[in-house]
Amino acid sequence: MNELNHLARVSDRELAGRASGAGARALLEAIVTDEITAGDPVPRPRAPRRTRRLVVGFVATAALVAAAVVGPSLLTNGEGTATSYANSAIDVELRGDTWVARVKDPYADHALYAEAFKAVGLDVGLNLVPVSPPRVGQVVRMAFEGTVGNGKGVGGTTEPEGCTLGQVGCSLAVTVDRGFIGKGVISLGRAAKPGEKYQDAGPASRKGGMLAGYRADERTVGEVLAEVRRRGLKAVFQIIDPSPDGHGYGVDPKRQSAHVGDDWIVWEAESEEAGVVRLLVTKERLPKNPVYGGHKPDDAD
Repeated sequence: MNELNHLARVSDRELAGRASGAGARALLEAIVTDEITAGDPVPRPRAPRRTRRLVVGFVATAALVAAAVVGPSLLTNGEGTATSYANSAIDVELRGDTWVARVKDPYADHALYAEAFKAVGLDVGLNLVPVSPPRVGQVVRMAFEGTVGNGKGVGGTTEPEGCTLGQVGCSLAVTVDRGFIGKGVISLGRAAKPGEKYQDAGPASRKGGMLAGYRADERTVGEVLAEVRRRGLKAVFQIIDPSPDGHGYGVDPKRQSAHVGDDWIVWEAESEEAGVVRLLVTKERLPKNPVYGGHKPDDAD
């Protein structure tokens, strides 16, 4: 017979508030000193029940991590409406009343951008085009069809807002108001690769441009070329054909090989590519600047 059967019984009342009592001491002594005889049954050790749960939990966690690494991710608001989407090229998420799309790869296939917008219910196409440094991160062109809502639209920015592109963690971003309905295509400026021509037609004299602070309009070609060379730049010419009323102009490809003299007139200097400016010229001086339909406004830069 096991002598443990003869141990004193100890009630909760005896133990409450006491470090030990007569019954408790007897119980402790028997547990410490008693030996199990050969005839006594030996209980089998039981494996912890939590082991399988932990293994299952680990496998599930690993699967989630793998999914996040190898494929796009989609989060919803619990009502079946996606509030964010991410793939290798872009992240789109709803922040308050604005969709913010952060571009992770500005040289990716444009189809990946469209995929992300479509996943959150937006019919928006995004094209990233090479532009001059002052226009990087700005919306260069927009085209819409259908209803776009009252005052609802899109914009370009940096993420985080106000950061300097090129710094770690700074990305191009597109913002789309939550109430936007319709179809749109956005062309957002990105940094140009070496040798890429800029796709934004804008004055090279604007802040940050190659001719920043210098107005080339209505000067002779000779004057402007002197400034271009002084800045270590090159120039190409675009011969323009002014409209009869002086508002606007056309370009005849067949005339572009004509020799341009130093006495020709420059109506604007635009950024062509890194290190190269494009001079819009005519042989004669005109009463109106055809680029602006009059004198160039002071705020045109």
